[in-house]
Amino acid sequence: MNADQSLEEQNKIKQAIMNYYHEGHVKEDPKLYEQILHEKWKFFLHGEDGLLRVVDKKEYYSWYNPDEPDLSLKWKTKFKYIDVTDSIGSAKIVIENQNIRYTDYFNLMKIEGIWWIVHKISIAS
Repeated sequence: MNADQSLEEQNKIKQAIMNYYHEGHVKEDPKLYEQILHEKWKFFLHGEDGLLRVVDKKEYYSWYNPDEPDLSLKWKTKFKYIDVTDSIGSAKIVIENQNIRYTDYFNLMKIEGIWWIVHKISIAS
C-alpha cells in the first residue's frame, strides 16, 4: 500500500467512525453502531474495581436508548491518529461532550471492503 492508498483508507476509517460511531453517541442508536462494530466486537475497560472488564455488543447496546437521546449534549470527536497497514488499522480518538470525555483506542479490520472496529479500549475523564 502506498502513501496515497494509506491516506485514502484513513479517510474511509474517519468517515465510518463519524457516520456510525460518533452519530451513534449523538443519537444513542445501536443501529448506527451495527454499521461499524464487528459482530465479534469486544470492549475492554477498567471496571469499578480497577480490574479488566470485557463488554460485548449486547451489553453495550443496552446502555443506549434511541427513543430518548439527550439532545442537550454537544458531542465532538477528534482524531488523534489513524494507522493503516494493508487491511488492518488502529485509531485513537477523543469523543466528548460538556459532561464527559472518552479517549478511545480502536483496532480495525477491513473485511469485504468495509472497515470494522473489532476491539475498543477506552477511558473516561
